[in-house]
Amino acid sequence: MRKNIFTTLAAAVSLLSVAQAQVTETPATLALEAGGNPAGFVQGANDQGIIFSTAAGGRGQLVEYSKIRGEGLDKVIRFSERAESLAQARALFAAGEFDAAAAAFGVVAQNYSIILASPKNFASEAMFYQLESIRRAGKYALLPPLIASAAAESIEKSLGEPFAGMFQFQKLYALLAEKNFDELASAIAAYEEPVVGEAKLLSAPNFKPLPATELADLSYLRGKVYEAAGEKGKALNDFYSAVTLAFGNDAISAKLAMGAAMVIQKSDPLLASENRLAIAEMQSLAYMFGKRFGTDGMPAAFKEYAVRPPMVRPPAPAPKEEPAAAESAPEAAPAEAGKAAPKEGAKGEKGKKKK
Repeated sequence: MRKNIFTTLAAAVSLLSVAQAQVTETPATLALEAGGNPAGFVQGANDQGIIFSTAAGGRGQLVEYSKIRGEGLDKVIRFSERAESLAQARALFAAGEFDAAAAAFGVVAQNYSIILASPKNFASEAMFYQLESIRRAGKYALLPPLIASAAAESIEKSLGEPFAGMFQFQKLYALLAEKNFDELASAIAAYEEPVVGEAKLLSAPNFKPLPATELADLSYLRGKVYEAAGEKGKALNDFYSAVTLAFGNDAISAKLAMGAAMVIQKSDPLLASENRLAIAEMQSLAYMFGKRFGTDGMPAAFKEYAVRPPMVRPPAPAPKEEPAAAESAPEAAPAEAGKAAPKEGAKGEKGKKKK
């Protein structure tokens, strides 16, 4: 724990110490449509091209994007410092040290702001991962001002997909931080299927086909919208969907959804009245949360329920009564000789008369 705090503080101090130390040029190699592959220094960028000099500190000239090989954002501009500049921040992100990673990525985004307008530059990438580190750390209140910055705007313009698509989810969490539930609901609606036909019978619209992690985020965020509107039943449905989708894919989303579901379950009057089913449902949530994430950070009000709920077994069915054996029908009595003869005799009499 001390190591984590030290790393976070060190990164934050580093961020402050270099706040005024933005680089004025960064080494790069260009692949030109005509003219070879000059090595030099990028001193700036805009929508038309990059400011490029073949000598350090020299006077740069505009090299238009149309003169650089590659289509769209796939221009061949090789920044020499990309790997080295991002290495520490990437290592912190991979280790789950999201506070420290956010600070480290922020340093890169700020120091290399001169290249933000160039296609697929690593300063815009650092900005994206700064926002993602903040989101994963749960520090949503830090997102709105950063998302409004020019550096964040470059994510969509300079990086394209898939960064632009994931950036939309960072915006959704910024709206959650601001408790702007009306705008959040409108933004989420863009990911929902049209409500037609049998879909009108659903309690909430289905989402469009998306990766499981994105569906988990959308379910959690829509659950928060329903919760704010007092629709706890719908909120619980979405939180449970988020848990199902994220439990094995995205631990952070699963933890958020399970925590939100427990908050609603704890406020259920049936739980206070010791309803057996309400207690079992709360125990199931708290027990599963504890098994997946531990109970150290769990509020005491929830921790008491973090036990395996008793198995509810249906009552044993009553034994079936064996059907009584069918009684055999009495055998027919043999016909008496005196009763059978008249027919034959009658026939015989008729025969005699015919003769």
